[in-house]
Amino acid sequence: MAMKRPSQLTQLLWDFYREDPQELQQLKLLGNCQVFRFWGSFCIRVQTPAMAQRIQDVIPLMEAPIQALRLAKRVKVLVGRRVVASYGLEAESEDSAVHQHQL
Repeated sequence: MAMKRPSQLTQLLWDFYREDPQELQQLKLLGNCQVFRFWGSFCIRVQTPAMAQRIQDVIPLMEAPIQALRLAKRVKVLVGRRVVASYGLEAESEDSAVHQHQL
């Protein structure tokens, strides 16, 4: 079975951490997700709530490259078409504003 090629957005995040193998390894799970931008949001679509939780655990790693590359102002995690979490990215704030949605 041929592995599908990761999106350009996924590749950008991986490239950001290419010098840090430990953090890069944590972000490798993005290869199993659909990653895209939509209306100022960086969207990560997964198939299961368990995978959505794993993605939410690595959101802090994604914040720096998303902000540095000005890719989006918000990160959304979706299971199918349903948003399960939404994170605001604020350059001045150390804490991300997180909205959890019912699974």
